[in-house]
Amino acid sequence: MSGSPIIQNGKLVGAVTHVFVNDPTRGFGVLAEWMLMEAEILPKHVSARKTKEFGDSTTIAV
Repeated sequence: MSGSPIIQNGKLVGAVTHVFVNDPTRGFGVLAEWMLMEAEILPKHVSARKTKEFGDSTTIAV
């Protein structure tokens, strides 16, 4: 379900953004770190290395 947290190893790592209607076990999410940067809670320069590594439009499988 969109907005649901993505938990890995007991830690919040992101949130679900889209789920495929024909396969609810698959979808896309956004990293929690990116949400914090967009909300200006975490400075964008802190994660510059990860942004370069993954690109600005990366999605993660859920």
